[in-house]
This record gives sequence, structure tokens and C-alpha cells, in this order.
Amino acid sequence: MAAVVEREAPAGMPRGDARADVPSSRWSRWVASWRVALRMARRDLRRHRGRAVLVFVMVALPVGLLVGGLAFSTSGMVTAAERIPVSLGTAQGMLRGPNARVVWQTADPDVGYGTADGEQPPPEATPVPGFDPGAGGTSGNAAALERLTGGVVVPVGSETVRRVLDDRRSRITTVENLDLASVDLGTKAVLRSGRWAKDNTEIVATSFGVSRGMPTSGTALLRSGGKDFRVTVVGVADYFTSWGGQPDAVTAAPFNAASVMDWSYLVLRDTAIPYSEVKRLNGYGFQVMSADVLRHPPTEAELPPQIQQVSNSSADDVRVTVAVGGVMLLLVTTLLVSPAFAVAASRQRRTLALAASNGAETRQLRRTVLAQALVLGVLSALVAAVLALAGLRAVMWGWVAVRPWTTFRFFELPVWAVVAVVLMAVVSVLIAALIPSMRLGRLDIVGVMKGQNVSPRLNRILPVLGALMAGGGGIGLVLTVARRTSEIPVMLMAIVLVVGALLLVPLLLVTAGRLTANLPVAPRLAARDASRHRTRAVPTVAAIMAGAIALTTFGIGLASDSEQQRRDYRPQLPAGMGQLYVNGDPANGSQTEDDLTSAERLVRSVAPTLSLVRFGMVTAPYDPTNPSAPTRFVTAVPPSCTVEQSITGAEALPDGRSKCGRLGTNSQYTVGVLPADEIIRLASLTGDDATRIRNGGILVRDRGLVAGGKVAMAAGTFKVDAQGITNAVDVTRTDQVPAVVGGLPFGSTMYHGIVSDKTATTLGWPVGQYMLLLRNPDGAISGADEKALTEVLDENTLYVERGFTRDDALFMAVMFGAFALLLVIVTLISTALALAEQQTDLGTLAAVGATRGTRRRFAAAQAATVAFLGALVGIAVGLAPGIAITYPLTTVTWNPETGEQLHQDPITVIPWLHLGLVLVGVPLIAALIAAVAIRRAPTMTRRAG
Repeated sequence: MAAVVEREAPAGMPRGDARADVPSSRWSRWVASWRVALRMARRDLRRHRGRAVLVFVMVALPVGLLVGGLAFSTSGMVTAAERIPVSLGTAQGMLRGPNARVVWQTADPDVGYGTADGEQPPPEATPVPGFDPGAGGTSGNAAALERLTGGVVVPVGSETVRRVLDDRRSRITTVENLDLASVDLGTKAVLRSGRWAKDNTEIVATSFGVSRGMPTSGTALLRSGGKDFRVTVVGVADYFTSWGGQPDAVTAAPFNAASVMDWSYLVLRDTAIPYSEVKRLNGYGFQVMSADVLRHPPTEAELPPQIQQVSNSSADDVRVTVAVGGVMLLLVTTLLVSPAFAVAASRQRRTLALAASNGAETRQLRRTVLAQALVLGVLSALVAAVLALAGLRAVMWGWVAVRPWTTFRFFELPVWAVVAVVLMAVVSVLIAALIPSMRLGRLDIVGVMKGQNVSPRLNRILPVLGALMAGGGGIGLVLTVARRTSEIPVMLMAIVLVVGALLLVPLLLVTAGRLTANLPVAPRLAARDASRHRTRAVPTVAAIMAGAIALTTFGIGLASDSEQQRRDYRPQLPAGMGQLYVNGDPANGSQTEDDLTSAERLVRSVAPTLSLVRFGMVTAPYDPTNPSAPTRFVTAVPPSCTVEQSITGAEALPDGRSKCGRLGTNSQYTVGVLPADEIIRLASLTGDDATRIRNGGILVRDRGLVAGGKVAMAAGTFKVDAQGITNAVDVTRTDQVPAVVGGLPFGSTMYHGIVSDKTATTLGWPVGQYMLLLRNPDGAISGADEKALTEVLDENTLYVERGFTRDDALFMAVMFGAFALLLVIVTLISTALALAEQQTDLGTLAAVGATRGTRRRFAAAQAATVAFLGALVGIAVGLAPGIAITYPLTTVTWNPETGEQLHQDPITVIPWLHLGLVLVGVPLIAALIAAVAIRRAPTMTRRAG
């Protein structure tokens, strides 16, 4: 009888008698199993660092881009609460106004603010005792507001002046008017050098002004209201406006009080301004920005009912965006990281087979694979998020240091969004690892130990199911978006479409392997290898497909939106012609004869070959200092309408236009004034029509204004009472003006009538707001003349009609380039992982005489095959969501004449050229890089014994 030999338990394991006392509950076994799996996962990552780094990149890349993009977006969308240090500084609040009626507002008056709800306007505002609305930021008004608010009130005015550079050039300059020498506003006003200005003979240049050429010392010549002001620059500072930007300069008092168009009042006191006080000040007609209310906004129930819908619609948009974005993140990240875990599971097949042969259960094998995904997924997602946020913060610090005036200075961490991205990434990684781990239940232990690793035969049912799901999902996606259903059906159809396409990928791989029978050795081996090892190739194709789907969707949406803009484009002038708006007094925009002749002289000195003509409009002069003074009018009186109806615009036509107020100074359509010969030339008039214009006729677009070949034009004055009702209409003359029906080739729809300058003078119509029409007699205005004029004119005053130009061409090129780069990276990483697994096969090839060139061609063909199939399937699948997205983008337009919203059929443009370049370029680039990566001969082993 054999003796029983007692052996010591291995180190770390309890002795037999101790093991008997270990509890064996299901929970303890489950915890112990995961503990072993996590320990094996950490060990495997340390042993295979190269593969772990590649997987880390594939997980970290989309997570880092998403986290960085979210932080960039939230940091760029600056809220009023974040702007408090620069908009209010040490002030507790700021008042704007007052309005004539009570104000309704949310916490931020710039977001939610109104003085009428479309049906019942609010009551008239309570006047502030001692406050004169026409006096602006005077000491009397400041004292009145101090009594109202109980704090120190600092008036702030914004004034636009001209900085004279030389005899030919000037530049529009914005100056803030407030006395900073006697008040401390904290971070809102920081003096960098020098001192604050004491009066309007001194200015302090801002960092923004210095970047635009404002001197940091010496003097500067400013012009306002036709007067010149020689001011001394006494310092440089960072001063921020209420919206977070910077003006060009700061001074202590206005240069021209009439030119200050926007007065606001900072309230400095020790106590906060609660929302109850904000509503009290709203009763006086003021919009109030309160630091306390911005930090602690009122609930929806506390808001006035008329503006509660503002917050409701915003919340709905956020919910839709978060839901759709979360699903897309889950799909894209899962597909991007799936190749890494498919290859990892393939490389571990022998280890897992050994564990299974020693009694490991299938669930333990799955936990081993999932543990690796959990460790690497959590590590990758967290590190990527931290690096993305730290990188963005560092960029913002540098950006603010270089451009102190930037509004991109408030770093905001979207905590819940980042947590959601990280969790989604971890879930995606687990799903990507779960797919290959589910196959471990059918693990062929003997075949794996013998080195056999071939995918099972192609399932005949799944491709059919995939075709049905892809087709149905694509059609359903388009229909659900077209019918404007909720976001849930849209997300479900998108998931069905993508899953159906994935089920078709194995069939495509098998088909590709069969079609390469007559190709050279390298591409034939690559295609057959992808066909035989579908468990490794399908995730790679899916990852590339994910990027191609996103690229196709955005590309179609962008191209279609651009096509709609091209169709809706209305040329403002005949091609090659230009217009120059002549700036007047910044205080009221009025022009003088000196302004016009100076502009004409400047154009002739710079571009003497251009012809000039003045183009004005019939205006309605009024005295802003005397609201009770009558206002002049010139109006067309349609048949069956009275002069009073034409002025007030009573009644409306079915297309939304006014029935009677259809042309004149009180209508949205006005009368332009040009020399008769210019009207005839631009409108291409001949014969009697040209003669009629020369003899005092009017060119009108609206045939409904004409009766008996003439248009009734009335002129006179009217008044408006405190309730906004027109009264005291005094018609001084009515003329029956001969009419020509037509129009000028101008995109601006405001000119529905044109008369000659002589006709306007004869009829006594006031004419103003001139612009200069520029024309080259030999053709279009040259780019050289346009550039020369732009350099000597004020900003944004010259326009040359060049036709429609795509402003998204550069963005589309950058977007396609970025996506192509992402696809190349995914392809290369997947190829590298696959080649790492194929070291034995490469060694076999080398042993039978394959040269390094053959192995390079094999690697190139393998990368090109999966990249081409992935891009092809992705583009095909992306057509459905791309077409679907054109519905919300291009089905809504506006009538250029009435502004009425119109619905039209969707405009769908597929950027075949860009997609074709991606389909061909990505496989080529990936193939070249993969071929170059094969440098050394594989390690060959021989069996001994």
C-alpha cells in the first residue's frame, strides 16, 4: 500500500486545515475571482507594455478630444456669473436704461429681457425722482440713482470717436467715459502703467487699443462731432466692458456728450442686490445686472410668466443634446477601441486555453479579459481627461498672457459632462472587451494549443439580418428626422443602422478574400488573412467605419448647408461693383456735404479710374432733442388706402406685408435716389421707360402701387403720442408720379422705389444716408484697388460684389484632414497589433524565403484592405444620417421680401470628391506607413528534439 506523503502548501496559500475554515459563499468566491483577474490584468499590462500603450492611445484619443472639446465649449460660452470680476468688479450691480415701460428680466438681462409679450405690454415705468433720461451720466442723475439704490453710483458711457492717423486715414475708436481716479473697481479696471485720466484732455490706452495701434505715451488726435481733440496718453490699463471685452481707451469725461449712445450705472455698496430689489428697479424701467442674482439665479416660478419660456426652451435643447451626444459617444468609442481588445483576446488565447485545461470556468476566463479592459479603460480615460483639461488650462493661461483683452479667459470644468464621458468610455471599453470574451465559451482548447486560430464558418443568417437592419435603420432614421419626432426614435434608428452594418462586415471580408484569388501574393495573403481571422479584422473595420460615418455625416451636412446659402444668396450689387458707406457723426450718424466730398476726394486719389455716383434714400428727419416735434414723412398711397393708413401700416396682406404701408419712410421698403442716367443704366431701361424716368418718374417693384400708370406719393408731417399712437397727420402735398415697374439689380430688398435726384428735389423730398457707388468702366473693380481703398478707409465701410463665396471651404478641408488623420492612426494601431500577433506567421514566411520586401507588401496590403473596407462601409452607412441631417439644416428658409419663414424640400449635397479622397488616400497612407514600419527580420525559432 502506497504511503501518503504530506506536502507543504505553496507560499501564500493556507494550510489544509486552515482552508477548511475559509467561508465559501457565492459573494466571497465572486470577489476572490475578480481579485485574481485584476491581479493578472495588472501583470499582463506590465509584461506587454507596447500593446498596452497602443490600446491606451486608442482609448485616450477620443476621450481626450471629447473632454477637451467639452471644456473648450463651456469655457468659450461665458456666462454672466463668470464675467462678474470683469463686468462688475467691486460693484454690486449695474443699471441700464431707463425704459419707458416696466422691464421683465431673468437673472441675466442680456439673456432674458422684455418690455412686451406681444399681446399685453407692461405698464408704464415709474419715473425716478430727479432723474433726467436725456441728461445721461450727469452728477444729477447719479445722485438720483444713489437715493434710489442706497449706494455710490458711477456713470459709465460708451463713446465712438475717430482717431485721426494722417490726412487720409482714420480709425473708429471706442472710448469708455468714467472717472477711475476716484473709484476702485478691482479686476474690472487694472492700471498697468502710468495713471488714470483726470478729464477729457487725457486718455488711458487699453491693451486692446495698443494692439490696434493706440500709442502708449505722447498724444493722439481724436475727432467727434466735427471737432478735433488733442489728448495726452497718460497710462496703459486693462479695463473691461460689461460683456467682458475691452475698448480702445478710457477717459474721465465725454468728448461730445451727444455722441455717448449707451449710459450704464455701476452701483457700489456693502450689501448685495437681491432679486426682489431687481424687480423693484425693473418697475422704474431699468435692466439690472446684480452680482448676487447672477450667482444665485431665481427659480423658474419666481420669474415673470412672460419670460419663463426662455428657460424652458433652453433646458429642452440641453436634454436633447446630452441624449444624442451620449449615444454617439458610446457607439464611436466602442467601435474605436474594439480592435485593441479583439487582438488582445487573440494573443491571450493560449494563456486562456491553458487556464481552461486546468479547470478554469468560462466565466473566470471572461473576467480575466474584462479585468484587463477595466484596468486599462479606467486608466486611459482618467489620464486622457486630466491631460486634456491640463493642456487646455495651460493654453488659456498663455492666451490670456498674450491677449489680455480676450474673453476666452474663464476656464470652466464641466464636471458632470466629463464624468459622463469617462464613464461612457469605460463602458465602451467593457463592451468592446465583452464581445470577444463571449466567444470564450466556444474555446477550442486542443486547436489553440496546436496553434490553430481560424474563425468559424460564416453564419448565413446574420448578413441577411444585417442587410435588413441597415436598410430599415437608414430609412427609419431619415423618416424620423424628417417628421421631427423626439430624439429617442432617432437614437434607436441610428443604433439599428450601425449594428446592421456591423453584421454585414464579416460577409464583406469573406467576399474580399474570394475576389483576390488572382492578385499577387502579398494582397492575396492579406485579404485571406482578414477573411480567416474575422474576429480580429471585424473590429478593425468597425473602428475605421465609425470615423468614416461621422466624417460622412458632417460632410454632407456642411456641404448641404453651404449649398442652401449659395441658393439663398442675393447679390447686393451688380458683379464687380462696389459701394462705400460714408460715415457721418458717430453721435447720430448724420452726414454732411463735407463728409461726402471728403470721401469722394479720397477715392479719386487712391483709385482714379473708378467712377463715383451718390446713392441716397428718402429720409424722415426728426429732432431727437424735441420728442414732441413733428416727424416728416414721404409715403406711397396704394389704391383704396388713405395717407393715415399708409403711415401706420394698418392691416396686413396674406404674405405678411402691410396692405397700405408698402413704400415710404414709415415702411420697411424705402425710396432710393440716384441720377437718372444711372437708374436707366442699372435697370436696363429703354424707350418710353427711360424717358419717363428722366421726366420725373419713379421706378417701383410693387405693381399694386400703380393705378392709371402713376403712383400717388404723399408728403407731410405727423406726431406720435406717449402711447405710440400716430396722430396730427398733416399732408403738405400729394403727387401723381409716373411709374415704371421694375427694379434695380440690388440684393437689398429695402429699395422698392427709385427716383432721380432731380425728381426728389422738385418734389421737396428730404434725402440723406448717402453711399457712394463705385464702378470700373473697364469691368470689375480690381483686387488691387479694393485693397488700396480698404487700407485708407475706416473699417467695414467698403463692399465689393464678388458673388457667393464659400466661407466653410477651409473648415471642411481641416475637418476632413483631421478625420483622415484619425482614421490613419486607428488603422496603423490596429495593423500594429495584428502584426504583433502574426510574428509567428511572419517568421514562417521568412523561413520559406520571403524577403523583407514581401513582408512589407504584406503589411501594406493588410493595412490598405481593412482601411478601404472600413472607409467604404462607413461612407455608405454615413449617407443615411447625412441625408437625415439636411432636413433640420436646409428645409427652413425666409422670404427675402417679407422675412416670412418658408418651408422647402431638403437640399442634399454629397461631397463625393472629399469622400473619394478619404476612401483612396487613407488606405494608401496607412499602407505606406505600415510598409515602412517593417524594418527587421522576424525572430525564427526551431524545435529541438
